[in-house]
Amino acid sequence: MQSKVTHAVLKEGREYSERILKGLTSGVSHFHAVQYMKNELRGNGFNELREKEKWNLTPGQSYYFTRNGSTVVAFTLGNKVGTGIDMFKIVGCHTDSPVIKLAPHTKIENKSGFQQLQQQLYGGGTWRTWFDRDLGLAGKIITQSNKDQSLNHHLWDSKDAVMNIPNLCIHFTRTDEFKPNREKELKPILASSMIDQLMGQGISHFSEEHPDLYKVETKHFKTFLDRIA
Repeated sequence: MQSKVTHAVLKEGREYSERILKGLTSGVSHFHAVQYMKNELRGNGFNELREKEKWNLTPGQSYYFTRNGSTVVAFTLGNKVGTGIDMFKIVGCHTDSPVIKLAPHTKIENKSGFQQLQQQLYGGGTWRTWFDRDLGLAGKIITQSNKDQSLNHHLWDSKDAVMNIPNLCIHFTRTDEFKPNREKELKPILASSMIDQLMGQGISHFSEEHPDLYKVETKHFKTFLDRIA
């Protein structure tokens, strides 16, 4: 007997799809994905644990812990745990995905009048699909406090497009199979060098009182740092 698709089933499917899309949209980096999952777990009664502390677990309760902000482990204890029942189920997945990551030293000097960034390819991506698309930027940012020089980390998302990897015009790419050079042809363009003249080489965040100990401005364009700051 063929089941009927009712309005109630469609509504349930739509709500479920919206939840999935919300999670995918929030996971702009594996750090953001873990943060989203932490919020979801807390909202569903999971208690946070810390690896360095002794755990006092209660049967029937749910727990989770994270490592480096990029890994999350969650589990639920059965009500009869510790009474001779030792069965358990494990489900695993990854928080990361194939992506173009910025290299630790992104600044490429004097690249034909463009501010072009050095990158590292992560995973086996379908890289031809990254051309001619507005690309955003997201990840973990490390900042140093001016008060006590302590280092702090923050999650950051550009929200808007900041880079682009342009394709060649059609008469230079007349081929049935486009295979970009992974080392040379996948370096995103941030801006033209005209931005240096318009913005005055960016705003320096360093001084004699707070010197650039990590040589940040020798590794990245100032205008790029200003956008994040």
